[in-house]
Amino acid sequence: MKNGACYIRVSTEKQDELSPDAQKRLLLDYARENDIIVTEDSIFWEIGISGRKTENRPAFRQMVATAKSKDHPFDVILVWKFSRFARNQEESIVYKSLLKKSGVDVVSVSEPLPEGIMGGLIERILEWMDEYYSIRLSGEVMRGMTEKAMRGGYQSNPPMGYNRERGGLPVVNEKEAAIVRRVFHLFVDEKMSMCAIAKRMNLDGYPTKRGAHWNVTHIRYMLGNPFYIGKIRWNYITHANGKRKRDEEDWIIADGVHEPIIPEETFQVAQKRLKEAAGRGFGAGHISSRHWLSGILKCGVCGGPMTYVGATKRNGASYRCVYHVRGACSTTGRIALSKLESAVLSGLEDPFDTAADAVFVQRDLLQDDAGAPQIIQDQIKDLDRKEKRLRAAYMDGIDTLEDYREARRTLDARREELKRRLEELICPEESEDVRIRLIQNTQDVLKVLKNPDIDVLKKQDAIRNICQKILWNKETSTLTFYFYT
Repeated sequence: MKNGACYIRVSTEKQDELSPDAQKRLLLDYARENDIIVTEDSIFWEIGISGRKTENRPAFRQMVATAKSKDHPFDVILVWKFSRFARNQEESIVYKSLLKKSGVDVVSVSEPLPEGIMGGLIERILEWMDEYYSIRLSGEVMRGMTEKAMRGGYQSNPPMGYNRERGGLPVVNEKEAAIVRRVFHLFVDEKMSMCAIAKRMNLDGYPTKRGAHWNVTHIRYMLGNPFYIGKIRWNYITHANGKRKRDEEDWIIADGVHEPIIPEETFQVAQKRLKEAAGRGFGAGHISSRHWLSGILKCGVCGGPMTYVGATKRNGASYRCVYHVRGACSTTGRIALSKLESAVLSGLEDPFDTAADAVFVQRDLLQDDAGAPQIIQDQIKDLDRKEKRLRAAYMDGIDTLEDYREARRTLDARREELKRRLEELICPEESEDVRIRLIQNTQDVLKVLKNPDIDVLKKQDAIRNICQKILWNKETSTLTFYFYT
C-alpha cells in the first residue's frame, strides 16, 4: 500500500478540461484500483489558476513542501493530466526532480507511461506540448483582448473614482472621484511633489481604493492614467520577468464610453509635470510648506484651502483663501499670521473651553464614512493572506526561519493595531476618557508648536496628529477646530 496525494487544478482559460469534482472522482478511482491511500487533507485544489507559474499557485507549493517534509506523508501525487501539474516544461522538470529525490512520483491517471527511457521521452514530449498549447492559447487571448481594447472595450476593474456596473460599463463613484480631483489639484495647482501628496493624503485620512496607505507609486499611476479623461489604456504592464511597464510605443490607447473625471487640459499639465519629475526627482521630497498651518487651515466660508503669503514691505505674513483669488469665494479670508498663530495656540490650550468652536471627529471616520470598519476588516484579511504567503515561502525554503519570525512579528504588531482601531470604532470610549486623552495630546502638541528650535515639518506633523482641519471664518472672526478623538 502507498500513501498518495491528489492535485486538482482548473484554470481560468477556456479549454477542454474536466471539472474539479470530475477530476477528484477519477483520481480517487485510480487510487482505489492501485492500492493507494488518499485522505481528504491530502487533496490539494487550485480553482481558476493558470499552470504557467508556480508562484501563483499556493496549494501547489504547499503540496510540494509537504511532500519534501521529514514526515513524508505520501509517496505519489496523482493528477488527471500532466498539464494539471504544470504547463511550463522547465518548472515541471524542476519540481518533479525535487519530488523524485524525496521518493515521491507524479502520476497522470489518464496518460500512462511505459517503463524505462521511452516513458521519460514521452513525458518530456507531453510537457512540451502542454507548454506549447499554453503559449498558443495565451497568444490567442492576447490578440482578442488587444482587438477589444482598440475598439474601446473594458477588460479590467476600473481605477479609483469608478464602479463597474452590471454589463461592464464603469460609472463615476462621486466619493472616490473627489479624491482623484484632489490629487490632481495638489499636483497641478498646488505644485506639490508626489511624495508630499502621498503624505498629505495619509495625514488627512483618505484611503486608497483598497484601503491601504498612499505612496508615490499610487500617486504616479493615478496622475498618468488616461482613464480619467475618458480613454482606455491596454498593454501597459508586462508580467514577464517581474511586473514592469512596457515601452510607450507598445501601449494601446483608445477612446472609451465612460464619463471622464479630469479635464483634458488638467491631465496634459499633469503629464508635463510627470516628465519633469522623472528628471528632477519630484517624487521624493517634502511638503513645500513655509508654515505649520499650511494644508490644515481652511476657509470657513467656502471650505477651500488657505494659502500662506509671505511678508511684504506693506504687510506682514498672512493667510488668505485660495478660491477667492480664483473668484470662487466671496471673502478673501485674509488673516495676519501673528493674529492667527495667537488664536490657534489659545484654542489648543483647552479644546473643551470653547465647545461651540470645536468639532470632534473620529480619526477613521473623517468623511462620515460608515464603511471605515469594513476597510479595517479588509486590511486585517489582507494581513492574514500575507501571513499565509510568508508561511508558504518558509516551507518552500525561500525564507529562513529568522526571516519568517521577523516578518511574523511585524504582521502581528500591525494586526493588533488594526484590531484596536476597529474596537474603538465599534465601541467608542467614554467621553471622560476622550476628554483626558485629547487634553493631554493638545498639551504635548503645544510644547512642540511653541518651541522655536523645532522645524516646520515636525510642527506640521504634530498639529495634524490632533486636528483634521481648522476653519477660519473671516465673516464671523471665528476659528473652528476639528479634533480627532
